[in-house]
Amino acid sequence: MIITKEEMVKIKVDLLKQMNTFIINLGDETILKTWLMCGIPDQPDEEDFLFFANDKEEWNDICNLFGRLVQRTT
Repeated sequence: MIITKEEMVKIKVDLLKQMNTFIINLGDETILKTWLMCGIPDQPDEEDFLFFANDKEEWNDICNLFGRLVQRTT
């Protein structure tokens, strides 16, 4: 099965939304502040998610940031 670019972007947007919800629900102000400053902006719209999903470097950066922040919780 081949995934089209449009399908891949949709999957990435969904993942970004889930990552954003996860960070918000942690309830850790320090982690949330870092996420909002260096990652997804506060109250993101669809364009914000599409920006990260469509740019390979931005996608890699946001995934790496998410991973580093999640490691702080364990």
